[in-house]
Amino acid sequence: MGLIPVYCFNDAFSSAAPWFIGIFTLGMAAADIGFSPKPNLVKLRQTLPWKSLALVFTILAFITEWRRLGLHLWIGETFLGLACAYLFIFCTEQILQNKPLPRILQIFEHPWAVTLGSFSYSLYLIHGPIVAMVRYALAYFNLAPLTFAILPWSIAFFLVATFSSLIISYLFFLAFERPFISNLTKK
Repeated sequence: MGLIPVYCFNDAFSSAAPWFIGIFTLGMAAADIGFSPKPNLVKLRQTLPWKSLALVFTILAFITEWRRLGLHLWIGETFLGLACAYLFIFCTEQILQNKPLPRILQIFEHPWAVTLGSFSYSLYLIHGPIVAMVRYALAYFNLAPLTFAILPWSIAFFLVATFSSLIISYLFFLAFERPFISNLTKK
């Protein structure tokens, strides 16, 4: 369904990335497989080699992102979505069986990662406008053309945009998202 605008309208809507509808659906399916008590999904979760599938699809994602192949953007992004879904199922199964995650994945359990995850939706909502405002501020000071042409300016832009996004997103989380989460947990 997400590819209909890409192919029926001659790539006119590619900038909207409509294939993300399908990738979102993959994430929902992974959550269902990962947490469902339904016997058929439990069996599926416990039998397939999720870690191997995640690795294979990660490699495919990197290969298909290579611009020289001339493949459409949705292909590599869908492979990466599959890899993430499979990794999610693998991690969920490891946790449900009280097995430790591989060392590389334990980074997701670090307190900083958990804190970032707690306001990640606010970060998702707010980062775009913040990055744009940083870019406009640089343009106001006639620094925008230099931003990506000179490495120190690129690094400065990245750091200012990143930290601004993190700080403002966290404040947004505290003001708008957290009060509703607190109310849900009290009920």
